[in-house]
Amino acid sequence: MIEENKKTPAPPISDEIAIISKDVDVTAGFFMENPDVTILSESKGKGLKLYDEIDRDAHAGSVLQTRYLSVAGEKWELTPGDESPRGKEISEFVINALKKCNFKQAVQELLQGILYGYFAAEIMWSVKEGKVVPAKLIGKHPRRFAFTMERELRLLTRDNTTQGEEIPDRKFIVFSCGDSDNPYGKGLGQKIWWPVWFKKHGIKFWLIFLDKFGMPTGVGKYPSGATPDQKKTLREAIDAIHSETGVIIPDSMAVELLEASRSGKVTYETLCEYMDKQISKAVLGQTLTTEVSGGSFAASKTHDDVRQDIKEADAGLLAECLNQSLIPWLVDYNFAGVTEYPTLRFITEKEQVLKDLAERDEVLVNQIGVEVDDDYWYDTYNLPRPAGGAKINRPQQAREFSEALKPFTPEQQALEDLADSSLAATDLGGNEAQILRIVQESTSYEEAMENLLAFYPDMAMDSLQAGLENALLNADLHGRLMVKDGH
Repeated sequence: MIEENKKTPAPPISDEIAIISKDVDVTAGFFMENPDVTILSESKGKGLKLYDEIDRDAHAGSVLQTRYLSVAGEKWELTPGDESPRGKEISEFVINALKKCNFKQAVQELLQGILYGYFAAEIMWSVKEGKVVPAKLIGKHPRRFAFTMERELRLLTRDNTTQGEEIPDRKFIVFSCGDSDNPYGKGLGQKIWWPVWFKKHGIKFWLIFLDKFGMPTGVGKYPSGATPDQKKTLREAIDAIHSETGVIIPDSMAVELLEASRSGKVTYETLCEYMDKQISKAVLGQTLTTEVSGGSFAASKTHDDVRQDIKEADAGLLAECLNQSLIPWLVDYNFAGVTEYPTLRFITEKEQVLKDLAERDEVLVNQIGVEVDDDYWYDTYNLPRPAGGAKINRPQQAREFSEALKPFTPEQQALEDLADSSLAATDLGGNEAQILRIVQESTSYEEAMENLLAFYPDMAMDSLQAGLENALLNADLHGRLMVKDGH
């Protein structure tokens, strides 16, 4: 029963209430400052250029590139907005347009938003054969942009370094990740800047250590009262042994090298390895694929699954961005009145997963005879669709088994009942399987009867004939009907 006093809900509020300008941590003004704490404290005016140093690190750059390419290297597909001929025409047009520009390179560059928080690509539109298409997608460094309090992208220029220039509509793709409220996003740079920084300084001190203790230091001794020329000659001799690593002292003096005593396995190399592992964890979600030092297969598989989750998330985020920008823009420029747009999807399923799925489908279809719609095969395994449509060409064994599982027609059921009643009145004694084999190996009705008489000389003729009729019926159900000579 509905309560009579229940109030009708107010209309939903579509406007944003917690707008950026109300944030107590945001300074009032035209621009929204990037709230990245690492940028604010460490960039010294460089802004997002600070994270270029992360990309220059050999290990950090490698794992970041691995993450970008794990998506950029995958195949992709476009699903029509609807199944009408026009919907399929639009989808084919978009596919051809993307294949004719540097789409894969653009994907790799846009994914750098994972490091910086966001990344932009400028669309170079052109007209070919009367259609507006992207000639090229050019990645632009995020340091060149800023956002207003309304999250509008602005281009910072030499002539306008404060408020920037207004961006034309449908000109820039902006891929942001990590924070839907903050247009600058929340990139991995915040996490991996410090491991890279510590590693960089650890290597610097490591090199100093190697320079000091990598080889002996020459010590020259001169007698008391030696002249400056004698000291100079001694110095030159030491320099000849090893440039700028020698010292000269009076023979009445002594120099000792003091080295801090250490215990355990703490070394500069250990420090650098530790920082590399932290970088790998932050970027890939695991370390085993980059620093394998032991462990079980199960552990390796578990870590690999984590990375698969990250790849699928990156691919989904980028596809969502493109489905809200480039794809509808391209359609609107060339087709009027479209409301249902095609959607792009990156195919990130692992090969082993598809292999296991194929083995399962083989059992279901070829052995059990499950009927499967044609679209399932093309969608699941990303198979190209033949022009004009196609029917599944299932193996003969699958068709036979599927036919065998179908219910009997009334005529077939009557024959089955007749055969069962005939056999019940005979003395076959469980020889039905043997009789069926003999019948299958025969080439005619008469030959089958002769073979049965030879194999069962003491069996009554009525029983043999009933067994033969039953075997023929079973053979018919498996698609191997024997044709009776003269019948």
